[in-house]
Amino acid sequence: MNDRVTVVVETSTPEGSVGLWHETWQEKLFVSERSHNCAIFPPLQEMLDSITGISIDLILVGTGPGSYSGTRVGIAVAQGLAIAHGASLIGLPSIVATPSAREKAHCRAIGNARRGDWWWCDVIDGKCDDFPQMGSKDQLFEVLRDGVPVFSLDPIAEEEFGCAVPQETPSAGRLWQAWQALSIEQQQHFAAQIVQPVYLKPPHITMAKPGHPLQRGR
Repeated sequence: MNDRVTVVVETSTPEGSVGLWHETWQEKLFVSERSHNCAIFPPLQEMLDSITGISIDLILVGTGPGSYSGTRVGIAVAQGLAIAHGASLIGLPSIVATPSAREKAHCRAIGNARRGDWWWCDVIDGKCDDFPQMGSKDQLFEVLRDGVPVFSLDPIAEEEFGCAVPQETPSAGRLWQAWQALSIEQQQHFAAQIVQPVYLKPPHITMAKPGHPLQRGR
């Protein structure tokens, strides 16, 4: 009997999900605009109740980009479970858990990074770089000229780029598929990374301007 257990958490968009692998796969969805910290626990507890007495070996969590607060909640929950069960904790970019990322040989996730910036990240054969690229809208326009299919985790008005940008939702099930599709070396790469929201990594850290209170005393 295989008693290895993996828990998967994905909360980077309003439609969050949790999944559990123990001989078979089970997954539960929940919807919450700004209160994932409340909505995630009932479905998660229901799944954990099905494996009472069995320790969790691995926890996978989506790290965004997406909802900053939602992603932070998912990571905090995953960290708590990892501590309680002595389990390994690994973060994967949420964009690899989308339909396009799992089905297309090459696609590109894009999104509004606010403050006049946009981010983009190519997904090739279901895998992507650790850090999305970020730049102006004009820079993104140039990137989009190559015709690679695009999608976004957030709604983007058609007038922004003169075409419709499909909105896609990552899921725990597809995050689990993405993990399984990685080579041993790629899994080891992600296992060695600190689990944190993508927006806490470069280039998404916006430095305060000179003279700003955050810069004083440096």
